Amino acid sequence: MIKDADTLFLEQLRKGDIEAFEQLFRIYYKPLVAEAYFLLKEEMEAQDQVQLLFIEMWDKKLYKNLNTSVKSYLHKAIHNKCLNLIEKKKTKANRFNAYARTLQDKINDNVLEINETSRKVNTLLNELPAQRLKAVSLVYLEDKKYQEAAEEMGITINSVKTHLKLSLKTLREKLRDL
Repeated sequence: MIKDADTLFLEQLRKGDIEAFEQLFRIYYKPLVAEAYFLLKEEMEAQDQVQLLFIEMWDKKLYKNLNTSVKSYLHKAIHNKCLNLIEKKKTKANRFNAYARTLQDKINDNVLEINETSRKVNTLLNELPAQRLKAVSLVYLEDKKYQEAAEEMGITINSVKTHLKLSLKTLREKLRDL
């Protein structure tokens, strides 16, 4: 009785023949990469999956329990391996998108909170007496030194400091109440 190539391969593999395994790799590598590429649409991923399949097949000695043709097994195995990878990528993408939406929601909440706080601060600033508002504007908003603010307002540096101190005290008290 003449044995087919698959049966001979299996017999040699079951004996631990590395040369038979290398020959199996050379015969099926390109067709399996083509099949994997068809599913994954990325050459490197396709090659990686085929290599992983052969590594698992050798390391786990999967060929010992084969009762189908090697060719059928390899094609079915690479097909399943690629489908599993696609599913894993989808799951990962879904998790990433959910996380991104959560972050975006938090950012939106923070922006709303910042805008609301900014609006409140502006309202409170506008309630300050004119001289205090001028001192705050020059020193904190226009980034001027106390000396420059004092000259522009026509008052002493200590008066500028007093206006700022009283303004900040008022703002803190009113913001605490909000």
